[in-house]
This record gives sequence, C-alpha cells and structure tokens, in this order.
Amino acid sequence: MTEKSPLACARVRVLLESYVDGDLAHDDPTLTAAIRNHLSGCADCRRQHHQAVSVPFRLKALSSPPPPESLIGDVMRSVAAPPKGYRRAWALLAPEAILAAFILWYLSGLDGLTSIASGVFGDLGGLAGWGSGAGPLPSVPPVDVLLLLALIALIAVAGYHLWILVRLAPGPLPTRRIARE
Repeated sequence: MTEKSPLACARVRVLLESYVDGDLAHDDPTLTAAIRNHLSGCADCRRQHHQAVSVPFRLKALSSPPPPESLIGDVMRSVAAPPKGYRRAWALLAPEAILAAFILWYLSGLDGLTSIASGVFGDLGGLAGWGSGAGPLPSVPPVDVLLLLALIALIAVAGYHLWILVRLAPGPLPTRRIARE
C-alpha cells in the first residue's frame, strides 16, 4: 500500500463482496467511499477487486456439459403422446356391438320373446318325452342354432378382447387387499 487508508486491507477484503454486488453502496455510502478510496491506493486489494468483478464474466464463459443421452430419452418419453393402444382397444368393441345388435334384433318385441319362451318349453318337454321313451327327439329350429352360434361367438370375441386389454395395461393389475384384524 502506498498511502495510509482509514480501512485495513483485511476489513476491505471482508466487505469486498458486498461492495461488488452494490449492496454496500445502498446500506452505507460513506463506507463505500472509504473502500473506493482504499482501492485507489492499494494494489493488492485492487487486484482482488478485479478478480471479484470478473467472476460473473468467467461464469458466463464457462460452458455446461451436454446432458447424458439417457436424460434426453427419458424426458422425450415423458412428454410423448400416450400410446394409441388404448384408443384402438375401444375399436375392439365393434364386433361385440354387431353381435349384440343381432341378438337384440332377434329377440326384439314381445312376439319374439314369447316365441322363444314357448319354443324352449316345447323343446324341454320334447326332451323329457324322448328321455322317458314316449316320443322322438325334438328338432332344433335353424334360427336357434344361429342364435346359439352368435352367442358363442360373442363370448369368444369378448374373451379375446379382454385378453388384449390385459396385455395393454401399463402395470400390474390392481389387487384387492384383505383387511387383517
């Protein structure tokens, strides 16, 4: 130091960060003027001041390392559109809806229901008579066979679609917990 200053170098170095940030000028203008006066006469403190001032510039000059490839992939998967499997799963209901509509069409109206009920009771009575040896084996109407095949197809398609939906599930199926006493 070439000239005597009212502040010691140790005190200036403690206050240097606050001085560089500008907080000291706001809180204590006279102390700020004393530090400025000290810096004009002390080469060591002035060098430390230049280093403290240049820290933000050095930080800006640093480049950040590129993120790992796994991070980019994870982020892209998390923001990606949901899989279309769930939307396609609803399309699986079309054959079931067609079969259900066919069965409802066949059973439509009270006439259809009463004819089915009377046919079933007549067939059961014929089977009972055939079993006791009192009559021949009753004939099955072709429409009933068609209805039975449609029902079997509906059950098979529904089972297949349930199997597909279970495979599309993202995680394990929820299980019911049993409360222990």
